[in-house]
Amino acid sequence: MRIGLLIIAVFWALPASSQTLQVMGSDEGFLPFYYGDNLDKGVLVEVINEFSLAAGIAVDFRPMPRNRLAWALEEGRANAVFATPRWMPLPDRMHLVGPVLTWRDHVFAQPGRQPVSFDDLQGSICLRRWFVYSDQLERRISTSLDRHDAYNAQQMLDMFLHKRCDYIVMNEMEFRFLARLLDIDPDGYSTELIDAEWPVYLGILKTETALIEAAEAFFSTHTVDVETMLPNLPPPDQHISIQPGH
Repeated sequence: MRIGLLIIAVFWALPASSQTLQVMGSDEGFLPFYYGDNLDKGVLVEVINEFSLAAGIAVDFRPMPRNRLAWALEEGRANAVFATPRWMPLPDRMHLVGPVLTWRDHVFAQPGRQPVSFDDLQGSICLRRWFVYSDQLERRISTSLDRHDAYNAQQMLDMFLHKRCDYIVMNEMEFRFLARLLDIDPDGYSTELIDAEWPVYLGILKTETALIEAAEAFFSTHTVDVETMLPNLPPPDQHISIQPGH
């Protein structure tokens, strides 16, 4: 029985093994999921490398500006991308595998502030300019919260650590990853408030049927444990300019 299953598995993997999963990505704000000058570091890079070994499929990460990802897929510059409809509208000819993991934006607060609900948020909050937040948070801005905008997550966190604001909203794993690099305790700032969460999929062009079948088989049983992976991730290629406040 096991020999028969092995033969079936090898036969199933052969069509995909001659192809390459070309994953498009941008290093703009996706710490610690994928980053580095060549997108060669991060949680999703490790996961795709595991998929590559398990399925015998070559993998290539291709950096691309975020606003050109959909265009690049339509033009055939790559055949896959990690995405969610919240980030970018995927072409109709994409097949979604997963979800691979769940993205969560948490509210982090200065020590001594422990809001139980969004109604408890009073004071100031640092947020990313142009980013879309939940209605429950937007209702607090201008009425109970004074908003300060940052151009990216690092600038926002730098403002927060220097106590220019009482709260920030960040992806929980990005905050923990940066906190580790800065040698600060993330638990001192954590709250139970989640502003938004949504699934992250691996989108593959529908024409890549062998790659889709291989990815579906792998991710149907594979669990991404980000918490376990975080301590072993290497630092980014680019210097982290944040200085912890005093």
